[in-house]
Amino acid sequence: MYYPRTEQQERFLAIAAELAERFAARAAEQDRAGAFPYDNFADIREAGLPALVVPASYGGWNAGLADTVMAMERLAMGDGSTALSLTMHMQTIGSALEEGGWPEQLLEQICRDAVERGALINSIATEPELGSPSRGGKPRTVAQPQRGADGQIEAWLIDGYKSFASMFPVLDYLIVPATLQDGSDDVGRFVVPNGAGFSVVQPWDAMGMRTTGSHTVRMQAVTVPAANLVARSRQSRGGKANAWFMLTISAAYVGVAGAALEAAAAYACQRVPTALGRPIATLESIQRHLGQAELLLHQARLHLYRTAELWEQYPEQRTQLSPVVAAAKVTATNNAVAAVDHCMRVAGGASMTRALPLERYYRDVRGGLSHPIGDDEALVMFGRLATESRNGASGGQ
Repeated sequence: MYYPRTEQQERFLAIAAELAERFAARAAEQDRAGAFPYDNFADIREAGLPALVVPASYGGWNAGLADTVMAMERLAMGDGSTALSLTMHMQTIGSALEEGGWPEQLLEQICRDAVERGALINSIATEPELGSPSRGGKPRTVAQPQRGADGQIEAWLIDGYKSFASMFPVLDYLIVPATLQDGSDDVGRFVVPNGAGFSVVQPWDAMGMRTTGSHTVRMQAVTVPAANLVARSRQSRGGKANAWFMLTISAAYVGVAGAALEAAAAYACQRVPTALGRPIATLESIQRHLGQAELLLHQARLHLYRTAELWEQYPEQRTQLSPVVAAAKVTATNNAVAAVDHCMRVAGGASMTRALPLERYYRDVRGGLSHPIGDDEALVMFGRLATESRNGASGGQ
């Protein structure tokens, strides 16, 4: 493999691998119970991993997007749910640093808290009625201004519901989009400390990624200082692709598929049917399925890693690179699903039992298809790009 390519990447991957080994020992029991993996996050904080993407100027590890993609993939080989949850922290800070616009004092506080006490942050934007914020639309969650005697806004009072609040049980901060009730009808994004006014109204209970703690939460009269409004706009999304989100979450699913390949290969080497008298790994049919999975994962990894490198190397071209990011996300998540399917075929009926981890990987990896950008949306975008480029080449005739 051409990766890792730097000593820094090697160091991050070694830390992720050591944590993944611990997580793997707990994963099956936690998945069965749907229990949030508090021990995993205690280990993450002890290792200092919340500081991964924090700049060195704030005391962090200064990881770039490519570094983070590789580290999250390796972590997911131990437990997909934990890695997927942690990618939300990574992409939130990574995107904030990349996009800018935050009050410097607030950004520094979040970053230093991540370094000094392992503080975790996530953006909770999805709502039961709104659906994915990537589709546009205004949130039903509202923020009411609280004005001082001079008429200036001193704080905001937030009320509403958010779903898919991943990692909620251990979050220190949440980024909450809300429609502003100040006469503008803008959508504001607030950094909100977790605590009073938050409650879980629907615990996370899903087929796969069962321990992400992605609860539906209610906010009742949550008071936020005016300085914690970090952005406001007419629409909730727009512009270039969110590469930090698409690439890091895709990496988590590739990591799940990588774990499935390791499990399937180990099973094939150990399984010796009496009628065969030798491991099934010696059969060409089994080797083909393992080979298909290996090929799919090579494609996914190289697409993710190289796209992340391009995003970092050419910041002035990120709008043009947005389709490349979308292609990497769609390719990686679909390849991960297909790879796990091949691994299931290697083990046959045994793959459906909980004696092997393959059934968990099979359930977990399918979540990748549900994150933005979806396959249908991406394919329509690619189709439009194809026709636009050809219309332009022919002069519109």
